[in-house]
Amino acid sequence: MSVTTPSLEQQQSQVRIDLAAMFRLTADFGWDDTIWNHITARVPGTDHHFYMHRFGLSYDEVCASNLIKVDEEGKVLEGPKDLNTAGFIIHSAIHLNHPQAKFVFHAHPASAIAATAFKEIPFLVQDSSMLYGNVGYHDWEGLSVDPDERFRIAENMGSNSCLVMRNHGFLTVGKTAGECFMNMYYLIRLCEVALSAKASSLPMDPGAPDLWSLASKQYEAFSPGKYEWPALKRKCDRLDPSYKF
Repeated sequence: MSVTTPSLEQQQSQVRIDLAAMFRLTADFGWDDTIWNHITARVPGTDHHFYMHRFGLSYDEVCASNLIKVDEEGKVLEGPKDLNTAGFIIHSAIHLNHPQAKFVFHAHPASAIAATAFKEIPFLVQDSSMLYGNVGYHDWEGLSVDPDERFRIAENMGSNSCLVMRNHGFLTVGKTAGECFMNMYYLIRLCEVALSAKASSLPMDPGAPDLWSLASKQYEAFSPGKYEWPALKRKCDRLDPSYKF
């Protein structure tokens, strides 16, 4: 049985829908920060154009049709000219330099952001091994409004799926919306566990490095988003299907 390849227009429509779902789910999970922070997706059929939300919208207002399209110079190609400058700097760093990253997610979740002040975040529990060896660090440079910071963000992300922006927030990437979203989920969990453990003041056993490496390989069969994203999309449909339109 032959499989029909979606047209470019259909691919772009699906990316818009998936990106809008990420915004709605982020609000539902409590990771949003009023109108701040940003999630973007590379526009299928282009090298460096990407979709992002219009600055000033809360995450539960975002839908597929009100996303804006931006080029690599920060010019808005489709939609109102309401562009978050820091969002453009951070996301263009990835879209310009990491073509395999189709979706990019930046967040400041209240439950985990204090962990960005750690010099390094410890891996302490099993599900954290999903990200073992895939977390980079980027030092704070003040507000991300300097275009030159893009080179350093891209370099510090490297081949990792997650980046801790010290004293600032988190950045995750993925080939799909589900992968990108679940990378953020596990990064936030990693930080929440670290903060809880530190607050307890109890002695900690971080586990043997070879076990972390083993668990990381074992988790490859359950790559982030592979199984969770369809369920999350169904949840989004139940919450409010208007994100699709």
